[in-house]
Amino acid sequence: MGWKAPCLALFVLFATALAPTRIMADPGDDELAQLLQVKSEDPVAVKQFKETGKNPYNRDPEAVAAGFKLARAYACTHCHGGDLSGLIGPNLTSGNWRHLRNGTDKGMFQTLYFGTSAGMAAWGKIGALTEDDILKVIAFVRSKYRGKSITWE
Repeated sequence: MGWKAPCLALFVLFATALAPTRIMADPGDDELAQLLQVKSEDPVAVKQFKETGKNPYNRDPEAVAAGFKLARAYACTHCHGGDLSGLIGPNLTSGNWRHLRNGTDKGMFQTLYFGTSAGMAAWGKIGALTEDDILKVIAFVRSKYRGKSITWE
């Protein structure tokens, strides 16, 4: 058997590790709709976001600062750069979104919660970031935006 058995085992382990990411990257409409249902235990900002689709933390300096800390802690800045102008991950400041849904707060929330098939982790789905944390990260991202005027609706 020699080298074949260990290589096969590594391949199976690698493929198994990637499979959940692919499944989490594209939620069904029902899964997204269920996530966006207001729950009694939701923090006030999360409730407001789920009701309106707008991030109440946008332009809130404390939330932007918290979002920056979270972005650094969860490697957002490692992939997108400290100023979010792009490295391994795409530029998030120009409005040339790889996923057009990121032009809305609801769409960026979906991206951060469920991840993407292009390598973005499903930070909310895996439990690394709370829904409130995700809104703060979005506020940080929006604070770095330099593209055309937009209201994030």
